[in-house]
Amino acid sequence: MPIQNLPSKSIKDKKEESTTEKDGVVKGEGHHLMIRAGLIRQASDFCLAPTHEEEITQLVANDVFSYRQLPLRLYQTGKKFRDEMRPRAGLLRGREFIMKDLYTFDVTEEAALKTYEEVNEAYKKIFTRIGLPFAVAEADTGIIGGTKSHEFHFLSPEDSILSCIRCGYTSNEECIRDINNGCPVCYRNSITSHDSGNFHPLTSNRAIEVGHTFLLGTKYSDPLKATFAPENPRHNGELLSIQMGCYGIGISRIIAAVVESSHDSKGIIWPPSIAPYRVCIIPSGDDPEITEKTRSLYDFLTSECDGLNGEILIDDRMNLTFGYRMKDAELLGYPWLMIIGKKFLESGKIEIHERHNNQRRYLEFDEIKNSYCWS
Repeated sequence: MPIQNLPSKSIKDKKEESTTEKDGVVKGEGHHLMIRAGLIRQASDFCLAPTHEEEITQLVANDVFSYRQLPLRLYQTGKKFRDEMRPRAGLLRGREFIMKDLYTFDVTEEAALKTYEEVNEAYKKIFTRIGLPFAVAEADTGIIGGTKSHEFHFLSPEDSILSCIRCGYTSNEECIRDINNGCPVCYRNSITSHDSGNFHPLTSNRAIEVGHTFLLGTKYSDPLKATFAPENPRHNGELLSIQMGCYGIGISRIIAAVVESSHDSKGIIWPPSIAPYRVCIIPSGDDPEITEKTRSLYDFLTSECDGLNGEILIDDRMNLTFGYRMKDAELLGYPWLMIIGKKFLESGKIEIHERHNNQRRYLEFDEIKNSYCWS
């Protein structure tokens, strides 16, 4: 799938009045999604856009005229805004956050659906590589609109998702249809099943939404005149609306979700794929021999272990005690702590603390290379 970065650093945060008036889409978003001027929430023409579908559609409408220019994929990573009524939990639910957006443009509904499925598969690979349990839930399209939508959740206590223990069907609460016909007073839990024939029970799990995908169809391309000349027009001058999709991953929310989902009493446990540094080397003191062996270990790891170049930190804060630096490293959550001290000088083996299971191993240089998957 060919993908292009947006030509500008980021799309404007301030909504263009002309866009708002022209498309008629923004007005249906609701005040809770916009940051208004002033300290009091009230209707105003000035706002920070919660999403950028309109701007992207206008950009494409001005530049794309033929089927030969499609398919097209545009992405950006930048700040987003929400007027959260109850901002909480640090980066989990704030009014400003960092998000990766992808917008896709296709010729036909079939091609757009194929793109939608490809992006969903790519998102699954991304979250699988992060290494935390996640679920893909059928979702309501909401104010963004479109014909199809899915959410990606890390399993942790923020939102609720419901799933079938028999077939794996998963949905958020907004998409569940109530099939009970009895007196509502008699049912404490009205959400019981997704299968009207077999009535398998749904189980509720707490989760954090970290990604969302939408198959938009022509919701934005119709009002904003994002059209193209087809390969085989039925009549002279025929123009068709571009089929769209939009996709997002909450970058800053992933960081918070990982901390929420992967930690213990000592601190954070970063998955190696997104850890700020994968290895922290901690020399026990400033003895010249220890300093030399620390540098030798660093050089060995960067040259012999694929994937570790730029992923290693040496904690050389010798004004702090060894115990303090160990506690600090455990708190910050480096996946592997490698200790150079007296035991190494005596046996030639490095003490390796595996943060994810709190186990310790003692390995020589060559054994380190083959004992872990560093790439």
